[in-house]
Amino acid sequence: MGGLPIVRVIKSGTICFEPSEIASTLTSQIKTDMGIGGGSTVTLIETERKILVDTGFDFEWMDTPENNTENAENLSMALKSSSISPDEIDIVFITHWHRDHFGNLEIFRNVTRLASKDMIEKLKLNDFKGADDGEEIAEGVKVMLTPGHSVDHASIIVNSRLGDLNTRVAIAGDAVISYSYFHSGHIWRYNADFYDSELTLESMVRLVNNADIIIPGHGTPFMTYKPEWAKRVREEK
Repeated sequence: MGGLPIVRVIKSGTICFEPSEIASTLTSQIKTDMGIGGGSTVTLIETERKILVDTGFDFEWMDTPENNTENAENLSMALKSSSISPDEIDIVFITHWHRDHFGNLEIFRNVTRLASKDMIEKLKLNDFKGADDGEEIAEGVKVMLTPGHSVDHASIIVNSRLGDLNTRVAIAGDAVISYSYFHSGHIWRYNADFYDSELTLESMVRLVNNADIIIPGHGTPFMTYKPEWAKRVREEK
């Protein structure tokens, strides 16, 4: 494949607690009963290799064979809807070691598993290969360390083209949980291994400064509107 990488959202993630909600067992139960599983967004990068970023596992607190099977089937179906099979994926990049982001890995049998070197060393993941900050894992696709949500979190920056614009896309994982958290200035602190609020904010700023579009860990992409983008939007109104 020639040209710039293509970025596609295969499956939009959901979130169990919005910034305005009380993070309680009752809220979680209501969302579960309504079918909100809290799985991550799954993103495909198509370049000379097909790279999947995170694997979107819903209801991570339900450790049952039935939930595992349903998750595998749902992701396989989402890939099929984009005319991709699990066997066509060359690389799976995991932003951080939370099950809503790495569950479903077992359906990708012949892939290179990538993550930050920090994560691999900490968790001793011998079946993964490690990537450094700024490392290019494919042409136009670079790793960016984005600690805060967890100590070893990493995101992906893609130099792509969407419409008629060259575009930088940040596949942020939980360095940016969702647009609602980003827009409101709230920080998700509910994970047991939450690392540091200041680093979380620094990572968010770094992503904004290096991307025109952010794909958050949970939810749909949003534009950061740099000055040149804002001018284009004003001209089109």
